[in-house]
Amino acid sequence: MRSLRNRAAHHEPLLGGLPLTGQTDRRGRPRRLSLPDAHQEVLRLVEYVDKDVAAWLTQSSRVPQTLAVRP
Repeated sequence: MRSLRNRAAHHEPLLGGLPLTGQTDRRGRPRRLSLPDAHQEVLRLVEYVDKDVAAWLTQSSRVPQTLAVRP
């Protein structure tokens, strides 16, 4: 989650997904988490802390609509 936040805060590219630190694919390239998957992971983590906040975030987030328009 910190990596996603830092990349967004520093206006770094996110369209190719989020690199997973210390994880590589079979070709030795950094594994990446897609933006929809990263969004779901953030919601899952928030749910661990506060289910009501997670429900509110799920209902009010514009991330799914934005990704649908600009995948």
